Amino acid sequence: MISKHFTGFLTFLIVLNVAILLFAAVGVGWQQIVDVPVHILRGMGEPFHNRLEGARTDDSQNVQPVSDVVSDTHIKLVCSDETFAAAVSRVRPAVVNISCERIEPMTRAPGGMRFDDPYQDLAMLGGIGSGMVVHRSGYILTCHHVVSNATNIYVTPFGPNVKRHRARVIAKDEDLNLALLKINTTVLLPEVTTGMSAKMEVADVVLAIGSPFGLEQSVTHGIISDNERDLLIGGKLFSGMLQTDVPINRGSSGGPLININGEVIAINMAIYSISGVYNGVSFAMPIDKAKPFLAKTIPLLHEASSEAVN
Repeated sequence: MISKHFTGFLTFLIVLNVAILLFAAVGVGWQQIVDVPVHILRGMGEPFHNRLEGARTDDSQNVQPVSDVVSDTHIKLVCSDETFAAAVSRVRPAVVNISCERIEPMTRAPGGMRFDDPYQDLAMLGGIGSGMVVHRSGYILTCHHVVSNATNIYVTPFGPNVKRHRARVIAKDEDLNLALLKINTTVLLPEVTTGMSAKMEVADVVLAIGSPFGLEQSVTHGIISDNERDLLIGGKLFSGMLQTDVPINRGSSGGPLININGEVIAINMAIYSISGVYNGVSFAMPIDKAKPFLAKTIPLLHEASSEAVN
């Protein structure tokens, strides 16, 4: 009886060795032979469609498990309606259209660097330039070249009830190409918030609001191309100008250039163009250069500055 069992055991070992040799000959290792029963049992426990899908994917064994689900209140979808509307809405009510009854043509400086000059055709379109309310009592900041040759100047503030106001020039700085207008109004006007142009850097996004070709309240945007550009226009040197690719045209001069927070950081002033229309390069006077002029010429601002010092 014992010899019979011993003979059977030897037979099993011989068969097992032969099988191992055969598997080794076809490239199947010992660990893979041991794992065969495990794969058989796992396959029997899985649904049929899973086994079928696994059979279609050659590298299914290399699929990594999905990581834990991340739940955090700070993770939000990017909102598609996050635009510049909030910044523009803060400034737009304080941007005005400037028009006149008559304007004398300006002498054009040779070359491509020029102010976006007002001409009689702009006056017929309903405007010669733009401006911004810098004090609610009716003080308007604009460019000097916009009003220097104009007769009977009018300012039209933004609002539901459009009303033109007769304006007078109360101060000017030709070296900065700035002019301050005053209108008499019985209501307080919305005024702009000024920022700091010194904090603006190249490639910062900026927006321009104005009246190109008499089209009031037009908004365009671009980036700052250079923040220290020196320009020679009409024989005068304007240093430290902001260069942008914001589209501005005739009638845009005097309008604000704002940052994405809705703060005025410059006054749109000039373009580089042979034809007289926007050609991809525009220039603006930094608001930091205009602040001393405003504090000196607006009595209310001057009083506020003196109180702040005291």
